[in-house]
Amino acid sequence: MVKPSQLSRNDTTAHSWLSDWSRHLWAMPLLLSVAFTALVVVWAQDNDRLERETLKRSVMADTLSLEAQLASRLETETAKLRAAAARLPAPGFDGNRQLAALPEIAAGLDRRWISVIWLNALGQIVGETRRDQRPGAQRQAQTEGITLHLVAPTSDERRPQTGQLIARYDPADLIKSKDFWWLAAQYQVQLLSGLDQVIVSTESPGPVAVGESYEMPFQAIGDAKLRLTQRVRQPHWFSTLPVILMAGFLALIGAATVLLRRQMNKVAKAKSAWRTEAAWRQSLEESALVGLRARDMEGNLLFANRTFCDMVGYTLTELLEQPPSLDGRTPGKSRSANKESGKPEGQETRWRHRDGRMLDVMVFESPLVDGQGQQVGWMGSFVDVTERKRLEELERRQREVLANHARLSTLGEVASTLAHELNQPLTSIVSYSAGIAKALERQTHLDPDLVAAAQALSGHASQAGDIVHRIRARLARRDPVMESGAINPMVAHAVALLERDLKRSGVDISLDLDNGLPAVYMDRIGIEQVISNLLRNAGDAMAGGTGKKHIHVRTWLSLEPPLGQPPGWVAVEVTDLGTGLGGRNIETLTEPFFSTKREGTGLGLAICRSILESHGGILHAQNAPIAGAQFSFSLPPEALSVEAHPS
Repeated sequence: MVKPSQLSRNDTTAHSWLSDWSRHLWAMPLLLSVAFTALVVVWAQDNDRLERETLKRSVMADTLSLEAQLASRLETETAKLRAAAARLPAPGFDGNRQLAALPEIAAGLDRRWISVIWLNALGQIVGETRRDQRPGAQRQAQTEGITLHLVAPTSDERRPQTGQLIARYDPADLIKSKDFWWLAAQYQVQLLSGLDQVIVSTESPGPVAVGESYEMPFQAIGDAKLRLTQRVRQPHWFSTLPVILMAGFLALIGAATVLLRRQMNKVAKAKSAWRTEAAWRQSLEESALVGLRARDMEGNLLFANRTFCDMVGYTLTELLEQPPSLDGRTPGKSRSANKESGKPEGQETRWRHRDGRMLDVMVFESPLVDGQGQQVGWMGSFVDVTERKRLEELERRQREVLANHARLSTLGEVASTLAHELNQPLTSIVSYSAGIAKALERQTHLDPDLVAAAQALSGHASQAGDIVHRIRARLARRDPVMESGAINPMVAHAVALLERDLKRSGVDISLDLDNGLPAVYMDRIGIEQVISNLLRNAGDAMAGGTGKKHIHVRTWLSLEPPLGQPPGWVAVEVTDLGTGLGGRNIETLTEPFFSTKREGTGLGLAICRSILESHGGILHAQNAPIAGAQFSFSLPPEALSVEAHPS
């Protein structure tokens, strides 16, 4: 098995080899040219060898052809001489005249023979005639060089041993015949003796031909030889025009290679400088804490740095291939690519991250200009201000909390003063109401309504006194009195206290109480205050309305407890037919000093939530299914409350 380290080492070696090879790429044209020239040289050598062999065979063929033609002509002349010899008469008084009178002899002298000699059997000259003795023949220059002769016997069956007929001829005239002009233009033709002496030649004395030559025996003339020599020597392959051109080509390629090497060095230096600058620029772009994005005039993404990609949660490839939508805007193609872009003060927008969370982004865009000064797109920088805005919001909330604390502190002082000042009057009211009730009971004619009013007055005064005592206890930082009890009696008591006032406002109340609820560990006064506050708010929500006014109070055992808690919590729900929540949630409604009433203090629901949270309970708010609002709260059963609040 090949180890990863070995693969990495092999890849590094291969990359190094490729890098070294690419650095010497400039020499490739020269090497290819040298290889091509070497092939041309080999071809030229082989072609020269073939041409020389072909030329040699051509010279041999021409020599053989010339020898055959010369031999044929000599045979023809010999045959004609024999024909003339056969027609010779018997030797007479004047042999010269007899010889010259023969038409065959005259034709031979006119054709090629220089002279004809007639010898008898003893070798004596019977007659002789020459070309220059013929009537009307022009005087010819004395023949230079060696002459040859043809011999034909004059004896036959009728005249045995009568002699010989000898015809002399000039071999140069035979070789220099106009019939061989094409051969004489190409070759130097020589007839040699057995001792290699030149008998005749087609050239005058002087420089001899230097080309390819070939000689062969010329049997028609004894031991003579026939030689053909080319007038021009076949040039060597290295002196031919293609080779000269290739040499010039190599010289030019060498010069071009030197120039190419210089140019490649300049390109390599420029490339190295470009890489350094690109790496430096990329380092600046990637290390920038500001998101950078470049787009063309149509808004298509051209570039984005790492900070921008991390900001939106997408890779650069994903942004280039298919720009995702960021809450109506895309980082790849944005509607901000218009004339309003490029504001120096920037603009704030909201983007949606890939994981769904929202980002507050400050956008700065400016025109993207190329090297010719033409605008080709837009260059944008983006700053994630989510954390800054969160800190600003937190600071704002802290300021509000401090303001609320100041107001609560002032309110606490007022409440403390009121509790102190109201304690004595409320005590007196309770005492007087109790006395009035006893006095009425001693009368004989008892008015039930008057007794009920006195008792109600005493109950309300007692409740007000309890509230004042509770406020004083809270201001004194005393723990509330926690005890176990049922929730239904407290709901019924709170409804009974407020029923008269609600009916006076035209509001009906209906109760739906679950009798099987477990006991709750609670502060009775605090929980009763919560129920009374919810009932008052429900009545106030329907005040001034013309429709039906009804409050429905329900208790039940909740099977949907808070997260992480067991089921079985006690729930109380108050539903009205008012205007509803108006799109507000429980967080907004329970903010201190937030109120939908004109004369409200904005502390009622906040106090209710604080009381419930001190019991481990939860306050809920939602719109009713038909109309109005639905407020409810849930408290843990006694078992869970005791564990959470041990005595």
